[in-house]
Amino acid sequence: MSLLTKEPTKVKLVAALMAQSEELIGEALFALEPDFGAPDLSSPTFWFTHSDYYRDEMGKRLVKRFCSFDELVDPGDIMNLKLKAIACEKEFLAQDTLGRTVNIDPGYLDRMKLVLSTTKNASHRIYIGNGIYGNVELIYRSGAFTCLEWTYPDYRESLALGFFREVREKYLGQLRSEGPV
Repeated sequence: MSLLTKEPTKVKLVAALMAQSEELIGEALFALEPDFGAPDLSSPTFWFTHSDYYRDEMGKRLVKRFCSFDELVDPGDIMNLKLKAIACEKEFLAQDTLGRTVNIDPGYLDRMKLVLSTTKNASHRIYIGNGIYGNVELIYRSGAFTCLEWTYPDYRESLALGFFREVREKYLGQLRSEGPV
């Protein structure tokens, strides 16, 4: 029998933000800062054309951006960070429809994978508490991120794969500067 005596290695907090404008994404990032910290890397903003899932609630012309945050976090914090993201989304509800104007999906990156948090259950997702599930979105092997059967289409794009490769490099540098893990 093994007893857990070692704390998990800290991970790199990331988030995908989607809205009707870059300005709204910027406002949401500012609102997240007390809980998520300062963003340190950001992808270019791109048109989200990969699904109609959000159309009825958020509208037709949506933009999306991936970000990472400076401070490393405990991977066990992801559930609470998703709950804080949901609370932040509620601050930006449309006054007329009470629909979301901003969608925030936090996750984390470690040496081996990108994990997203979600409120939606599926066969490949693991319940982590308070209505939140964890989902391995990408795995890192043979020097590159690899998509899985369920990887979202926008995470399959070269923009996303390149961004998360850059985040991983920064993360590994942060681990090295913090000393042995």
